[in-house]
Amino acid sequence: MDRLNLETPLAESAEDQSESDEVTVNIHSFFLLPFLILVGIGILFGVYILGITLLTQESRDVYDLLETIKSGRNHDRWRAAFELSSVLTRDPKIGLDSQFVNKMANLFEDPSVRQMTTQNGVSLKAYLAQAMGATKNPAFTTLLLDAIEPNQSDTVFVVSAIGMIGDSTAVEGILPLLQDPSDTTRLASVIALGEIGDVTAIPALQEALKDEEPNVRWDAAVALTKLNSTSGKAILLDLLRPDYLAEFESVDINERNRILAVAVHSAGILNDSELNEAIDRLIDDKNVNIEVLKTALEVRDERR
Repeated sequence: MDRLNLETPLAESAEDQSESDEVTVNIHSFFLLPFLILVGIGILFGVYILGITLLTQESRDVYDLLETIKSGRNHDRWRAAFELSSVLTRDPKIGLDSQFVNKMANLFEDPSVRQMTTQNGVSLKAYLAQAMGATKNPAFTTLLLDAIEPNQSDTVFVVSAIGMIGDSTAVEGILPLLQDPSDTTRLASVIALGEIGDVTAIPALQEALKDEEPNVRWDAAVALTKLNSTSGKAILLDLLRPDYLAEFESVDINERNRILAVAVHSAGILNDSELNEAIDRLIDDKNVNIEVLKTALEVRDERR
């Protein structure tokens, strides 16, 4: 439940982070209608041309960013990589273009690019993996699977990107990572399997409920609810007890509330009587956090 903060390291290593209208027309006169139709057609045509222009410009910007990542100065390369991920998150359709896919793949496979790292150890490979994940394009799945390397910090970023894409063909490649010595790799893997949502991962996620790392167990339970499996019910019942999380001294109060809210939302998916009773108890708890209460009330309203 201690979600991997896969974006923060990337954002921090880029020194400058780069950073939506309705027009309502009321027609009151029959005699104005023909004129307004003509004006409307003109406006629509103008908007269409403007949209095409902006899309083309943004596409050009994407290719400029790729070129900068490939051959720019080091500082510019990092900034371009961060901006690329941001652009693709805002408009993932750009990532479906075959020309973009080819250029991105070639860049990702370039050793001189992949091996560059920041002072805190985050690599361009990690940036590019997250950018590919933002496109949600299955064309990148095999490339990302091939980029998984044991004992590399980049692995969590690559696995996260695979989860963002949600391609079920990746399940077989992720399953072995549930045995990885790294807690963060196992955690990223159970989260990714939950995002992908393929039922073939259920047995492996059930095994992950026994993991020695609490975060892995918790997120395995959450992942299983996304697959409509009640296998993680016991863990969810534990998490829905506020005093349970207090046993973990390393988890501060803000993190406990966030974990509890996620557990409430996940329990609501299953609509199980015991879990529903636990959620109702939270609603009646006068000490419960306002965000947790809000989530619990939303879940209760949805089941009615």
